[in-house]
Amino acid sequence: MHPESDTGKSTALVPRETVESIVARRAQALDLYAEAHHALEAASEALDAARTAEAALSGSANSFTFLSEKERKAFVDRLCVPPRPDFLATARRLTDIGIWGRLVELTELQRLMDKQAKDELRTQLQNEAPEATAETIYATLERFALDAGTIFRRGIANAFSSLDRRFRSHDGWKIGSRVIITRMFDDGGWWNHYSNTRDTLIDIERAFYVLEGLEQPANYGGIVGKIDAARTGGWGARQTEVESEYFTVRIFKNGNAHLWFRRDDLLRKVNKLLAEYYGEVIPHERDPDPDTGFDKVKTTPAKRFGFYPTSEGMAEDIVRNCQLYRREDQPGMTVLEPSAGTGNLARPCVKNWRAAVDCVELQDHLAAGLLAEGIYRRVWQADFLAMRPDPDKLYDRIIMNPPFDRERDIDHVLHALRFLKPDGFLAAIMSAGTEFRETKKAVHFRALMAEKRARFSDLPAGSFAHAGTYVNTCLLRVYADGRTVPY
Repeated sequence: MHPESDTGKSTALVPRETVESIVARRAQALDLYAEAHHALEAASEALDAARTAEAALSGSANSFTFLSEKERKAFVDRLCVPPRPDFLATARRLTDIGIWGRLVELTELQRLMDKQAKDELRTQLQNEAPEATAETIYATLERFALDAGTIFRRGIANAFSSLDRRFRSHDGWKIGSRVIITRMFDDGGWWNHYSNTRDTLIDIERAFYVLEGLEQPANYGGIVGKIDAARTGGWGARQTEVESEYFTVRIFKNGNAHLWFRRDDLLRKVNKLLAEYYGEVIPHERDPDPDTGFDKVKTTPAKRFGFYPTSEGMAEDIVRNCQLYRREDQPGMTVLEPSAGTGNLARPCVKNWRAAVDCVELQDHLAAGLLAEGIYRRVWQADFLAMRPDPDKLYDRIIMNPPFDRERDIDHVLHALRFLKPDGFLAAIMSAGTEFRETKKAVHFRALMAEKRARFSDLPAGSFAHAGTYVNTCLLRVYADGRTVPY
């Protein structure tokens, strides 16, 4: 199976005759366990009878038998046989765990799975291994076949973002092919296992081998093995330089390392896979935008209007941390949600915090849906960037999930700040690239946010998977007056 192939065209990861053989042997094993339980029960009853007969002969312990009493008790101790339903359930679970583990080995899935995917599978098997019937095996393998490409692409995304946080951004590759890794080795000159860079390098190298259709050698034959070999015989902080087909690594005495990717062709493939993984929210098949500053605002609608709604669970978590509390004798805060969409951020402000909420939404059918709810103070069907704030009607809070592509999120946040009261607070979901891009707009925006003591924090990976994109996001929180934002 190749990650760039259409994995949905074939689900024959394991031949049918192999699956049928596994299922037949599973049934035989479970029948033998059932017979074994009968034998264990019979043995337990026989042991009880023998112990009763022996006790009738021995009588009470005396000075002649005292030294053997401990051995006698251990020898005739009762055989502990679990109740039959518990015994057979455990036999079934352990048998099925072994079968699923074997099925992973029989397929190419293990080669395409990153550490996270493997850990998730192990956890699933330990918590609730599905019964390994022919039906469940074929259904599971079909799902794995359909998801194999996504699993592989997610593995690449996880590996590179673990290596350097800049790669949480879909356009991280525009930074260049060199990565600076801090504290790759500790003060003693050993791998820093807190950063886990060793496993990350193995994951990235595995991805490169898969992309070339090659088998990954054992760890000692890859970049990690070359680094270990180059540092063998030394101790303490020391400088090392190692080169392989895919990497050049220079390690310094302070434990930091510079890593260069040597294959531009593989970087292009990886970038393409990352764009596919992050979803069509990222228009990667286009010429780059001009490197503009704050004065160049994109007023044309985003693709799909940038509509990737916040999940209800994440929306409630964000709103909960926006300090909306008011005493019962006080009126609720005034809140604005620009680009309100389906109102997932606005709704909990009203229902949970008694806020007076205004919504702005460009798409007429979504604006109509918000209006039909009948819980918002105002609903405008309008382009938020075309609106102008009323100095007498500014807001206590602005909570927003603007369009991400082509730095539109920066344009929307900058515009939203004009609608805040002098002591107001803004929370905005933004593209992770906002923290890392070196465009003029991104650099100036980060400088402004630093002046205002704003805080960026990562949102969980896959926060927008429900909306069809795996783009990484962050949460910006800032007070208009520059107060420090709490953690």
